[in-house]
Amino acid sequence: MSLISRFISEQGKILSRRVNRLTLKQQRLITIAIKQARILSLLPFLNNEKQFERTESTTRTPSLRARKR
Repeated sequence: MSLISRFISEQGKILSRRVNRLTLKQQRLITIAIKQARILSLLPFLNNEKQFERTESTTRTPSLRARKR
């Protein structure tokens, strides 16, 4: 699991080939291994620890259209 977790970002996404410096064949094998580990519940599908930490307000302002004109 420590080997597979090296190829996953903090958010739980699979890192790209450029970041991993893998060949296409190696990247495909890593992707298959990660997906199998997720199905077997060895890895989470996503890491949502920071999902609810919002510092700014996300309310919409109705006067936004008036400013664009």
